[in-house]
Amino acid sequence: MRLLMLVNPLAGRKRGGATAEKALALFRQHGLEVEMRTSGYAGHLIEIAQKEVKGAWDGIIAVGGDGTLYEVVNGMMQGDASLPIPLGIIPVGTGNSFSRDVPLDSVEHAITVIAAGKSRKVDLGHCAAADRDFYFINILGFGFVADVAQKASLYKRWGDLSYVIGVFIITRHLKSYPLTGEIDGRAYHGDNIFVEICNSRKTGGDMIMAPDAAIDDGRLDVVIMSRASRLRLLAALPKIFKGSHVHMKEIATFQAEKVHFAPAETRILTPDGEILGHTPITVSVLPRHLTVFAPASDSAAVAQT
Repeated sequence: MRLLMLVNPLAGRKRGGATAEKALALFRQHGLEVEMRTSGYAGHLIEIAQKEVKGAWDGIIAVGGDGTLYEVVNGMMQGDASLPIPLGIIPVGTGNSFSRDVPLDSVEHAITVIAAGKSRKVDLGHCAAADRDFYFINILGFGFVADVAQKASLYKRWGDLSYVIGVFIITRHLKSYPLTGEIDGRAYHGDNIFVEICNSRKTGGDMIMAPDAAIDDGRLDVVIMSRASRLRLLAALPKIFKGSHVHMKEIATFQAEKVHFAPAETRILTPDGEILGHTPITVSVLPRHLTVFAPASDSAAVAQT
């Protein structure tokens, strides 16, 4: 088996490079031929994956977190939308949300699965936004969660505290916004705080945004929070770690193959943790379009973890 390993050295608080070297040694112990390429700047892995998806490889391996997967998947789709080779995942990011639903629980586990050639088909999401088209593998959101992520990016020097700072600032100025759209052709109107469109169950590591989502069911899970007070919003945040926020009266959930949303005010988007694109958006699912190296598929077992 001949593999191309694409590495984000900044992933997992700059542990990506060291993890890649460890993975390279383990791959060679399995007798696999692996070539490694390292990202030098934002968007670099998109360029490499776009060029190499048609290369003489038996798979492309992404070393990093959800943002790394975003780049590699979009590059592969731009290079050949038929995705002729599988994607492997070496989880080393701060969240690794998608890999938890595959499921892959460690670097060693991921390499064992890849070396055995085990794989499964998973869904992809496609977004036609106001200013660009792109694909996502984990989650796409706008509203409060995206606004917090954008604000937190301004305080990266504070490390993990940056997200807390973002939550404090955005909550202090919290306001809902009129939202119109369609969910599988059914009209939607609301006054909203956030919208999350999920392919997998988790976001930000262990936050269970969409408890009923499955990465191979041909549907997207949409989680919408309507107008709420600051206290109710803050009460919802810890509930997301158990998935119990979906039982709050302000939360509505849907499963759909295609959605369209047009907020009254333009909102920033966060596909797979990246900060890019703007509403309005039309989002659709590409059922079982991507092959990933993975243990035998068992959606029911994944849903119980």
